[in-house]
Amino acid sequence: MKTFNKSALIIILIIVFLLGACQRNRQYSHLMAWRAENKKIGTWVENYTEAINSADIERILSYESDDICYYPSNQPFFSGKENLRKWFISYFNYFSPIESFSFLDFKVYGDFAYVIGKYSLKGRIKQTGEEFRDNGKFTDFFNRQSDGNWICTQSIWNSDNRIFDIHSQILDDFSGTWILDLSQSITLPGIISSKLVITQKGNNLNITRTNEIKDKATEKCSFNYSIGSETQNLLKSGIFTTTSTLSSGKQTFTINEILISEKNGTKQEFKRTTVYSLTAKGEILNIVSDDILPKVSATQPNKGHAEMIYMKF
Repeated sequence: MKTFNKSALIIILIIVFLLGACQRNRQYSHLMAWRAENKKIGTWVENYTEAINSADIERILSYESDDICYYPSNQPFFSGKENLRKWFISYFNYFSPIESFSFLDFKVYGDFAYVIGKYSLKGRIKQTGEEFRDNGKFTDFFNRQSDGNWICTQSIWNSDNRIFDIHSQILDDFSGTWILDLSQSITLPGIISSKLVITQKGNNLNITRTNEIKDKATEKCSFNYSIGSETQNLLKSGIFTTTSTLSSGKQTFTINEILISEKNGTKQEFKRTTVYSLTAKGEILNIVSDDILPKVSATQPNKGHAEMIYMKF
């Protein structure tokens, strides 16, 4: 009986030992799996950071799913790679950023994972050279791909410091060829047709206007504007000052032009205010222009007004 008890005790001890060993092996396996996934996610963050800091948009997009959902700070939600591409194009045209990221939490559930972390950002506005800094937090969600790598499906972030969105300072896309709709416009007399060609990089625009005028030669002129800045030039006719500002959101900007000259010892001032705005999801360009001319006589009008509607070609 004593021999049986000793044998049973030995067997029980062996079973307990084996179970403990199995448990340790499972824990070790889980730890190694966690480390492997942590390394993959870490590699994703490193690659993404390199792509951001080199302004490589296509590389950035390669780490995002086709239906990526993006929740930027103080901006409406949007989805899809094409919309994200447009977002980054405007971002890099306007800013030169350097970003870094750090993990706060990381969890994997099968083929799903999420990362919570912090970001820091520094850079400068290209057109002014103004430097800025920001920091905040983010949450990214991932799906595991068939090759075992992770791809981001949702990204949510917000700033700790800024009550406004950096992108709110960047114009929407005004670029393209625009054709005047005479039937809906109030224009200067004699205009038969008008075409605008706008090229844009961030808040820097070149606007080339070609007007066909009845019984006159075709008029063509070109203007350069940096929205959010003021320029002053000394011309033969006087001092010409141009001020450009974002008016009410990213879809509208205003150009104020003032020419101060002198004639026969009398100061003269010409003013023009032109408002450009996009409607119909960027397919219609509305231009409203008001002129104040030097007063020549009490009977001659010294104001001009035009409302032009251009359709995207």
